Amino acid sequence: MRELRSFWKFIVGILVGIWGVFILYTALLYALHPLLQGGISLSIGLCIVFLVYPFSKRMLKWNVPKFFKLLLTGTKTSPSLIDLIFIILSLVPCIYIMLHWEEIARNPGVFETYHLVLGGILIFALLEGTRRALGMTIPLLVLFFLFYTVLGPHIPGRFGHPGFNFTDILYQLYLMTEGVWGLLTDMASRIIAPFIIFGPILFATGVGKTVMELSTYFGGKIRGGPGHVAVISSSLFGMLSGSSVANAATTGSFTIPLMKRFGFSREFSSAVEAAASSGGQIMPPIMGAGCFIMAEFLNIPYTHIMIAGLIPALIYFAGIAAGVWIEAGRTGMGKLPKEFMPELKKILRPNRILGFVLPIGTLGVLLFMFFPAQVCAAWAIVVSVIYFTFFGGPLNKKEIWRRIKSIWGGLFEGVVKALAWLMVMMACVQIAVSLISLTGFGVKVSELIIEISGYNVYLALIATMLTAIILGMGMTTTAAYVIAAAVLVPALHQMGINPLAAHLFIFYFAIKSGLTPPVCITVFTTAAISGGNWLKSAWDSMKLGIGGYIMPFFFIFVPAYLMKGPAWEIIFIFIGAFIAMFAIEAGVLGYWRKPSTPIERLLYLVGGLIMMAPGYWTFIGIAIFLLGILLEKFDVQIPVIGKRPAQIVRKV
Repeated sequence: MRELRSFWKFIVGILVGIWGVFILYTALLYALHPLLQGGISLSIGLCIVFLVYPFSKRMLKWNVPKFFKLLLTGTKTSPSLIDLIFIILSLVPCIYIMLHWEEIARNPGVFETYHLVLGGILIFALLEGTRRALGMTIPLLVLFFLFYTVLGPHIPGRFGHPGFNFTDILYQLYLMTEGVWGLLTDMASRIIAPFIIFGPILFATGVGKTVMELSTYFGGKIRGGPGHVAVISSSLFGMLSGSSVANAATTGSFTIPLMKRFGFSREFSSAVEAAASSGGQIMPPIMGAGCFIMAEFLNIPYTHIMIAGLIPALIYFAGIAAGVWIEAGRTGMGKLPKEFMPELKKILRPNRILGFVLPIGTLGVLLFMFFPAQVCAAWAIVVSVIYFTFFGGPLNKKEIWRRIKSIWGGLFEGVVKALAWLMVMMACVQIAVSLISLTGFGVKVSELIIEISGYNVYLALIATMLTAIILGMGMTTTAAYVIAAAVLVPALHQMGINPLAAHLFIFYFAIKSGLTPPVCITVFTTAAISGGNWLKSAWDSMKLGIGGYIMPFFFIFVPAYLMKGPAWEIIFIFIGAFIAMFAIEAGVLGYWRKPSTPIERLLYLVGGLIMMAPGYWTFIGIAIFLLGILLEKFDVQIPVIGKRPAQIVRKV
């Protein structure tokens, strides 16, 4: 990614300013037609991507002649001629849509040859922009579906179809709202965009510092304090950013060195941050971008997704905290020393707390009043900006200008580092989704899954889990979720699974790909900070985040986990699952108050899993867990299956 300077940074700044105003205007005052809304946002997003992301990151580092740099690679601070050509190629089809959207919307089926040329140019630009920002996986997937759409008549068996020529495909993708300008592009430009810039603006107003200090104050008082600081801060940061990698990079730069300093190994420190950061996308109120798309897929308010996702998210973080607490017992780590604890009086100063509470409170209240999600986020941004500008410090010109520049820096970072590539990626993924629908590929895959599983729900869920994880290894969580949902949800729905539970199931496992080897991008990020072995870090992160692998199977069959049912049942299931996380983590990590024997680990795991089931099963699970604790307390050792390992303290 380039760090643009002088003229080019000024150009990007103008684009960022225009886009920021456009996002707030359309969210608060006047919603536009998807063709116009998408055309404006996509044109700006493509311009920024081609300016910021070079043709090749590797070639950018080569020592090549100036002519070569001018033509192809550009420099670390300025674009190349090829970049500018791509910008022009991107703008022409988008501008045409902006100028003629009414005519296109009113006359479906009418097109000229030049329309198809413009469509082809836009698709090419989207593929190249996505490749630059996110790598080859998504463009290759889109190309696969393009070829599949054309070659349908030549494909034997179940997956064959009548086929479509390039004229049909280009018309569908460029001139129809089901194509490039479909749901995903519209969602990204209309609903997701305000939330993407909300997080960075909040951080710029000092909320990030408040969150970190609150996390340190409360988390530092628990055994294994530095680890709990990471868990709490990542859950709070994550619900604002909605990005696992961004969360890991932001909080990890502070929490990982802190954990290492007080006794956790490099790998375990990396794992704690990776597991906690991954949970940010499932933590209300601002969950990952995929949840906003989920609400549109299901045609329900986003608030329903928030409510359904609350208990699974809390249980997930409870599992990580339990793992940290248990590992702290193994390493002998205590609470965070007093000299590292912030003063509560300073944290709770009215101007700091109000800077945090007012925007988050505005967002929450408006969401629960069922205002459109984009309206809620836009008002939260306005409240945050106004409060910080006029009440965030002294009211003199110098300080006010400093605060305005800080807000601008947050907006600039949010747009350039997150929103631009997300906008381009969503439009590119929309191509694949449109072709899946056009060819009936999703229906065919669903039929195949049902046939292979023989209507066995468990086998179908396992197949769905593996598909979501594999897709997530090569693309962003949102893209993996959208593709997997388009293909797999119909099969799960036919088996009688609640649609919301099915969508959340896929979303969870798309997120877990960030922790699952061999391609676990969140772990790569935290391992780079800790300096530890990434594979060991991934293994530890899977242990800590095991709740994220288990919970989806339970909320598929137990509606209470998704806040469905009587209040007493929801509370009962939550308490049982909370305790279960301690039992499961003890079994996975092999430690409670001392190293566990194999039979004790088995009892902890089995007891924890049974404890998560509803009704009397919870009490049976607790009894099994307690049996394991009693065996440990009285040091019952059985040859082979019950021999206690020696106490081993992990090396830093």
